[in-house]
Amino acid sequence: MDLATQGIAGAAVAQAIAPAHLGRRAALVGLCAGLLPDADALIYSARDPLLQLEYHRHFTHSLIFIPFGAALAALLLWPFLRRKLTPKELFAYACCGYAPGGLLDACTSYGTHLFWPF
Repeated sequence: MDLATQGIAGAAVAQAIAPAHLGRRAALVGLCAGLLPDADALIYSARDPLLQLEYHRHFTHSLIFIPFGAALAALLLWPFLRRKLTPKELFAYACCGYAPGGLLDACTSYGTHLFWPF
């Protein structure tokens, strides 16, 4: 899936669980968290050009990694949103935004490690 679809899906899921007065903030968190699973494309090695292909859609797209990825997204967004959202709200919206990433990529023909490390 492309990054725009990932971000929009994350924003939509996060906004769906948020109360009306927090909808825009939840959508922003969901958008940012929805883009984060594809940051694994930044894994690179000059010595092994296939390393990026090996790790893209790997552990960052795993179902078990969702809370860890959401925690990373919440940690990155905390300095900007600490006066607007509680840590619990921020983490919940980040979870909802991060979760569709692996599921959307599982619908492609490239393969995704949804059940990594099992």
